[in-house]
Amino acid sequence: MVNRLPSWIFLCLAILLMGFALTPLVRVALGIDDTIQMSFLTMVSILIGGLMCGLTAMLLLAKRQPELRTYFDDQADHVQAAKMHACGLLLFTGLPLANFLACYYLWVTSRSRSRYLDYQGREAICFQITIYLYLLMCLFMAYVIIGALAIPLLLIFSLLASLTAVASTLRGKQFRYPANISIIDRGMQTVPATESA
Repeated sequence: MVNRLPSWIFLCLAILLMGFALTPLVRVALGIDDTIQMSFLTMVSILIGGLMCGLTAMLLLAKRQPELRTYFDDQADHVQAAKMHACGLLLFTGLPLANFLACYYLWVTSRSRSRYLDYQGREAICFQITIYLYLLMCLFMAYVIIGALAIPLLLIFSLLASLTAVASTLRGKQFRYPANISIIDRGMQTVPATESA
C-alpha cells in the first residue's frame, strides 16, 4: 500500500514534523525565547514521527530508481563522487532531509555517466538512510539516558565518515562506509579498483 503513495507526501510530512519539533530549539538558540515551550516527550515523539516519514520518503525515492545496465562512458568523475559524499555534511545544517535530498539529486543526475559514480552514489544514499535509521533508534532510546548519549556519538561518526569518504573519492579510490546498511544495492557489483584510478 505504501509503495503506491507518492513519496512527496511523506517528504512534506517529514519536513513539517521535524521543523515543528526543532523550531523551539532554534528559537531558544537565537534568543527569541528563554525556555523551550514544548515538553521533552512531545518533542521526541514529533521527531520520531518526522524521521519515520522521512525514512519512508527516502526509501520510496531510492527504490523507485531503475537499475542501469549501460553507462555513457567509463571514466570516473571523482569530484562529483566527492560532492555526493559531502552532502552528508548537510545533516549539521539542521534542515530536515537536506543531506539526503542533495545527495539523491546529485546521484540521479550523474549516475549514468559512469559505473563508479553510480556505485558511490548508492553508497552515499544508503549511508544517509542508515544515519536516519540510527537517529531514529537513538530517539526511541532517548526516553532512557542511553539514547541521549548516543546521538552526539552518532553525529561525530557521521561527520568523520563523510569527511573520509570525500577525501577518499577525491584521490580516486572507492569508498565503502562502515556500519552502512545496503538498502538499494540490488546485486550491484563493486567497481574494479583499476577502473577508478
